[in-house]
Amino acid sequence: MKELRCGDVVAGCPHTVQGETEEEVLAKVAEHASQAHGVQDVTPELAAQVRANIHDVPARP
Repeated sequence: MKELRCGDVVAGCPHTVQGETEEEVLAKVAEHASQAHGVQDVTPELAAQVRANIHDVPARP
């Protein structure tokens, strides 16, 4: 499982996105960024920042 805490990219945002793959997380992040933050165009710099903050979530027993 992969995860991104939006607050790691946008200060103060409590939203967290999870997905099985990085691509799934990126798709969910793009939707959230558009709806919650008004982001219409993802710059290469923003995409790199998002990718750098996606991390693995330890499996729960």
